Amino acid sequence: MGGRVMGWKRKKSEGVQVMKGGKRMGNLMDIGKIPSLKRLVYDNLKERIISGELKPGTRLREEDLSVEMNISRAPIREAFNMLERDGFTVIVPRKGAVVAEATEEERDYIWEMRAILEPYAAVKSMSLISDEKIAKLENDLKKVLENPDDLKLYMDSDIELHEMLFQNLENHFMKDTLENMRAHSLRMRWAVENRHPGIRSDIEFESTKEHLQILDALKRKDEKAVYQTVYDHLINSRERIFPSAGQNLKKE
Repeated sequence: MGGRVMGWKRKKSEGVQVMKGGKRMGNLMDIGKIPSLKRLVYDNLKERIISGELKPGTRLREEDLSVEMNISRAPIREAFNMLERDGFTVIVPRKGAVVAEATEEERDYIWEMRAILEPYAAVKSMSLISDEKIAKLENDLKKVLENPDDLKLYMDSDIELHEMLFQNLENHFMKDTLENMRAHSLRMRWAVENRHPGIRSDIEFESTKEHLQILDALKRKDEKAVYQTVYDHLINSRERIFPSAGQNLKKE
């Protein structure tokens, strides 16, 4: 694992450096100006678990990460506790922190929670989403349809749309829950697509069309349409990614 990690860069003589937009923002030891070390370690490891870089069953060693990130073990240990709390790792006797398996039961629970909460959150957020933001994302989604082989363009637009539906919520309990559910569903989805890359193009095309329908409902400030398009998209996405798993979430 390399010396550069998400959002920060290690310099041997100075410790981990905070990076933003490619610019150095300061040393991680300057605690008053930046997020806590444990949060930065947590975010970095979670990103690597979601992307599949750290696979299920991988043992996370405090000593190795301490050397890699050039920081003490204390914030790494705290980050391990946060990852366990959020379901990304488990603590195994005599092994310590290990990347958790993603089970079918957990997958079902996560999509059930998203289908219940995310459409409601989208309606609550509707008035807080600017027309400019909708127009920009709509333009990005059209570029996705024009460039079907650009995976990064698609993934960026997918993440931006779904985060837009809840990131402005005043209810931080709902926001935190949706952020965690979204991270877990991304992890499960990318695992399937990496194993079966042939399904990716169909998923991207159909999902992007549904994203545009959601934006259209948001532009019209149509609460019923916003709720329904988000709900339908979640159900359809689940069935596209896990074909045998979506039936029990459909409305009668």
